[in-house]
Amino acid sequence: MHHNLTLAALAALCAVLVSGCGVPPGNPGILVVTTPPGASCVLSRQGQPVATVAPTPGIALVEPAAGEITILCSRPGFADAGITLPARDAGPGFGTIVYGASPFDYQPRVDIVLPPRPR
Repeated sequence: MHHNLTLAALAALCAVLVSGCGVPPGNPGILVVTTPPGASCVLSRQGQPVATVAPTPGIALVEPAAGEITILCSRPGFADAGITLPARDAGPGFGTIVYGASPFDYQPRVDIVLPPRPR
């Protein structure tokens, strides 16, 4: 009986460990925080929108690639503001070797200040 219980526990542990390996890594999230909060932001790569965050703060899921990401945010009563994130070379890792995932990622958080519009 003790032997069967040990085998069952070992089998359950293996199933849990192996199940995590079968799922390819997801898109990296970029937390977009604005001051003031409540802005709408568009994330673009090579002039093409790839994600939106509305309202801020929020997380945008972006497919990793070699191109930089431009984030442009707007909110009524404030001037538009933006930032450009370069793609960082994450180097070879488990995801790139096993799943052929992109070896690039982005800064995980950006803080963007929208200045008040003059009256």
